Amino acid sequence: MLSAVVVAIGTAMSAFWILSANSWMHTPAGHEMRDGVAFPVDWWAIVFNPSFPYRIAHMLNASYRTAGFVVLAVSCRYLLKGDHVEEARIMLHMAIGLLVVLAPLQILIGDLHGLNTLKHQPTKVAAMEAHWDSSKPDDFHIFAWPDAKAEKNHFEISIPHGLSLILTHQWNGLIPGLKDVPPNDRPPLVTVFFAFRIMIAIGFFMAAAAVFGAFLWWRGKLFETRWYLLVMAQTWWMGFIAVIAGWVVTESGRQPWLVQGILRTADATSPVIGPAIAVIFALFVVVYSIVFSAGIYFINRLIVKGLDAAAADEPAILLGGTLAAAGKTTKGA
Repeated sequence: MLSAVVVAIGTAMSAFWILSANSWMHTPAGHEMRDGVAFPVDWWAIVFNPSFPYRIAHMLNASYRTAGFVVLAVSCRYLLKGDHVEEARIMLHMAIGLLVVLAPLQILIGDLHGLNTLKHQPTKVAAMEAHWDSSKPDDFHIFAWPDAKAEKNHFEISIPHGLSLILTHQWNGLIPGLKDVPPNDRPPLVTVFFAFRIMIAIGFFMAAAAVFGAFLWWRGKLFETRWYLLVMAQTWWMGFIAVIAGWVVTESGRQPWLVQGILRTADATSPVIGPAIAVIFALFVVVYSIVFSAGIYFINRLIVKGLDAAAADEPAILLGGTLAAAGKTTKGA
């Protein structure tokens, strides 16, 4: 238990500093420019820059929610197979109890994060929503195909005035559009638009699944609702995809800036030849693919094996025997 707590605290501390540095690149603060170089003048403002509180809350909650759905999926898998039933019931209750709080909370945090992004990076939000014209209210596009060259969307399926309501909380609220900036200052539109929709689709599904699971628990039908267990047993991967999609939105959405308003990505490239970068990138892809595949295989083998009651009891028996023997020796002495 102590090891688990220490690892959790350590990873949260690591996330704190990583996200602080990353957030500064999106919303730089606490610095002054001298000859094109940013020099720190207020470390408190640098660390706790305007987007950092929202970003760390969003990321940590997403991580805990992802882990919760892994536990949920494994518990459902055991219940469906009839293995480790008592332990699986505990796992399912713990997962639902966690997720019914975290999954809906992520929607609220995401909304606040989105409003913060609108304030500091309006072009990113415009790309996320494929919003072009700032002179009129806009709909929320459930689906569309953004056309950067023609500066319009094809095949729109939209909620009228939905974007204005979400971002300004007003029916006719106006939002900065992509046409407000030159084309070379816009992010890669299709990537950002669809990655954002993948993230929010998974997020709303997770929230609905957690709330419905809590409802079944309240009704006393959580373990008997087989179709729910069947669906949830296949959801272990969803949190990971949502997190990756979210980071694609974050990092692709700030382009063409490496540091918003200070340093463009094109000006930050190192003088390394293209083939060398391609080889290194290919090696990264190969190595991480092997590591990731091996990790998934190993974890799946552990899940299939399940809890080993005999192995779990053995150390306790040995320890008890050793202590008993020690007690007799001491008593005899």
